[in-house]
Amino acid sequence: MRKTTSLILSAAAALALGAAEPSLDLVASSTNLVITEQVQVSLVLRLPPIPGEGAEHCPFLNQRPPHVTCSFLETEWKNAAFDRGDPRVPLAPEQMPRRGRSGPAFSLNNYVTDGIFSAMDDPFDLFDGMDPFGRLGPKRQLFPFTVVREKDGTWRLTATVAPWRAALPGRVRLDPVTLEVPLITGVERGRDRFNRPVLAPKFKNVSLRTQPLTLTVAEPPSEGRPASWCGAISSNLTVSATLDAKVCTAGDPLMLTLEIGGAANPSSVHPPDFTSAFTGTIFRIDTGSLKTETLKASRRFTWRVRPVKAGTVEFPSLPVSYYDLNRRTYVTRATESIPIQVKAGLQVVLTEEGEAFPLPDGIDLDPRGAESHPLFPHLTLAALLFLVPPVLFLCIRLAPPVRRRIAASNAAYRKARAFAVCRRALKSRNAARRAEAIRRFFTVRYGVNGAAVTAADAQRLMAPDYPEEDIALVVVSLQAQDAQNFSTKPGAGVVALLVAAGLCLGGSAQDAARAAFSYQRASALAVQAVDENGFKVAADAYCDCLDAGADNARIYQNIGACLVLAGDVRGARAAFECAERRGGETPSTARGLKAALAKQTNNPHAELSPARIFLKPHVCWSVDTRLVCAGALWALLWLFALFPVGALRRFLLTACFVAFCAAAVSVGVSLVEEHHGTEVLHVQN
Repeated sequence: MRKTTSLILSAAAALALGAAEPSLDLVASSTNLVITEQVQVSLVLRLPPIPGEGAEHCPFLNQRPPHVTCSFLETEWKNAAFDRGDPRVPLAPEQMPRRGRSGPAFSLNNYVTDGIFSAMDDPFDLFDGMDPFGRLGPKRQLFPFTVVREKDGTWRLTATVAPWRAALPGRVRLDPVTLEVPLITGVERGRDRFNRPVLAPKFKNVSLRTQPLTLTVAEPPSEGRPASWCGAISSNLTVSATLDAKVCTAGDPLMLTLEIGGAANPSSVHPPDFTSAFTGTIFRIDTGSLKTETLKASRRFTWRVRPVKAGTVEFPSLPVSYYDLNRRTYVTRATESIPIQVKAGLQVVLTEEGEAFPLPDGIDLDPRGAESHPLFPHLTLAALLFLVPPVLFLCIRLAPPVRRRIAASNAAYRKARAFAVCRRALKSRNAARRAEAIRRFFTVRYGVNGAAVTAADAQRLMAPDYPEEDIALVVVSLQAQDAQNFSTKPGAGVVALLVAAGLCLGGSAQDAARAAFSYQRASALAVQAVDENGFKVAADAYCDCLDAGADNARIYQNIGACLVLAGDVRGARAAFECAERRGGETPSTARGLKAALAKQTNNPHAELSPARIFLKPHVCWSVDTRLVCAGALWALLWLFALFPVGALRRFLLTACFVAFCAAAVSVGVSLVEEHHGTEVLHVQN
């Protein structure tokens, strides 16, 4: 008790002698920030010590905690420049210090309500216990303040707000923070609840106020920014590059995967510019094939790259630059080079030294390019789909009355004229005619297989209906027919047919050999071409393949690739479009059209028409496929017409009719484009 009394008296004396005044400051880890950088805002409270032995204790009591009023920690405070999150996160119970003597207690804004008997930790401790009189005051809230004893004996209490992240460029002004601190000014005598004499401290409320704090958020500086900057802001960026194969064939596409991790905000990372890295190498990157994937803590980019020549080489090291927060400058990291073996293949990759425009994939040397796959290889199937459904519809609709009429006619015919026709035929000398008449008679009259009726069967079937003389005519004729031995020999017509077939096959084999020779000659010219005139001659040779009967998408794609390097962009576009109409859109045709469009518009970054995205089936499906789809829709239209009348039938008919019209219009437009494209190719060549 004496020790406690001396501490209180020392504190009162120190205050009376004019000890150092308390102060409150609002500080930040950095006031000049870049986007995605984190900042910590702290509230620093400095209090003078208690003279004497009481200097080891904080100069205020926990049952009367300082109350902080901070506008930027209110829940409704918002600012676009910072991603603040929930300001009450630091007040979560799992982040609070242990109640009791673990540290000073503070109350913040209006998060905690006032109440009586709010602190019940240790009623027997003067400095860390409860108010013996149970006076009203702020409810104890353990706010995460760190307490440090300075060398001069003053107390420094620091409250750190949860890290904020800079989101957008701008300036933010944090309003001043006010704090009320109940300081000890002296002691007075009193009695506790057990009526024992005690010494109670006297308090003086001190109000403190900070200066406003201004934070500035800006983009990383543009000065000194390298071309390989990926948009990342980090302290330690990690980059790695991999290829899906280390052994490939020249012209084959490889998948390049670049993963960038460690950025403060992975979603802000964009693919770097690798133009300088691929200059002078045998690899060509397809920038249009870029795919982006955002992972938990990194971002992954994939491209399609193609080796130009065969050999054992190294995939180049790729530079990736980022803005280092610690150094406040740009830092460049490079991936490791990858050894790769490239073999000679069936595709010649087209290259032009110093050419900034995109190029088509190359010349396809596949021997299947000499085969013939014309525009309508399934024309017979499409014709059946268009003709058979209406015929079947009419047959189904007319089947009941026609069936009844035929049944009635057959019954009358069997009763009235069956044997009369047979009797006239039996008088003929032609055995085949008599056999045919007997067969027809038993089929029509008795509904049995007339060809299998013997003389005994005829006697049994005709006995109830006909006289014996009529039965005898039929029996005698059947017996004579069984006695004859019929044999046939192949006639001259069959021989002539075989000869004609052999000639046709010989002609087909001759045409196939001619097409294969023309295709090999054109491929050899394309491989040896080095200038515009050489590629023009190769394109003309591929057009000769068309005249030889080798009509397929590969030939048109090779024609387009040659015409791009020959400078004929109009003919190249027509050739690539002809290839799409035969085989549908492929990555090769899309890149070829981009290359032709880039040279036509003199823009290396020219993109294809957005209409190709909205009319995807018209571009992706060949004319043959769309024609078969139109025929299938036409067949469904007649099928739905057989449904019972109702809402479902109307809906199905309407939907099917609209789809059929769209498919028919698509095929019609393609036919017009095909006519125009072939005219362009003939004019150019």
